[in-house]
Amino acid sequence: MKKTISIALTLALLLSVIPFAYADDTTTPAEDPIVSEIIATGSLSFSGTTANCTGSVTDNGKWINATMTLSHNGSTVGSWSGSGRSNVTLNGSCTVVSGWSYTLVISGTVDGVAFSTTPYTATCP
Repeated sequence: MKKTISIALTLALLLSVIPFAYADDTTTPAEDPIVSEIIATGSLSFSGTTANCTGSVTDNGKWINATMTLSHNGSTVGSWSGSGRSNVTLNGSCTVVSGWSYTLVISGTVDGVAFSTTPYTATCP
């Protein structure tokens, strides 16, 4: 008899604790905010009058569409695009004019959410 009461009390105690252990987590995964860790990097270098552009966009498990654009005074000089899951690497080169400044930007979407890097400007020597 004591054993039955002891088991019943232990069971009652466990059942009363379990709902409170999960009370703080009332959201479902669909309601959780999307936490994205987009890492987008680019580089611009010159070899004579050739601009060499490289870029990378990474966000684990996400679908990435990216475009790397090189421009001068707002006019596009070169543009390279790619897409894929988790990581996209972009490479391109084009002829430029010595003494002019060029701006490199990588933009696109990660799972449909837009992103854009801070523009990087360098002058062709």
